Amino acid sequence: MNKKVPLSILIALVIANATWVATSGHSGPVIALIFYALVAFLCWRRDHFQAGIIAGVVGLGIHAYELVSWGLAGLRTLDVGLLFINLILPIPLIYFSYKAYREIEKMRK
Repeated sequence: MNKKVPLSILIALVIANATWVATSGHSGPVIALIFYALVAFLCWRRDHFQAGIIAGVVGLGIHAYELVSWGLAGLRTLDVGLLFINLILPIPLIYFSYKAYREIEKMRK
């Protein structure tokens, strides 16, 4: 059960960044799309939820930095929404990836 939640969050992040790629000319969403898609694959096929924890920390850090350094000036409404999706979803991704990791470790012992 704990595996489905982080995978759902990762899929939501992939969809959000694919939308951002389609509507924006920036390269950042392309990098995030590839990054989250790779992490989703690792979690789904290899049960490597440590990658989900790392992706959450990295994603949260990068988007918090972007928000603080660049602000919201010059962003369209859709871009602001997608930025906040990328800022908020990594928090539960960290938590639920950790829970899934712990569950898998208990099953292996």
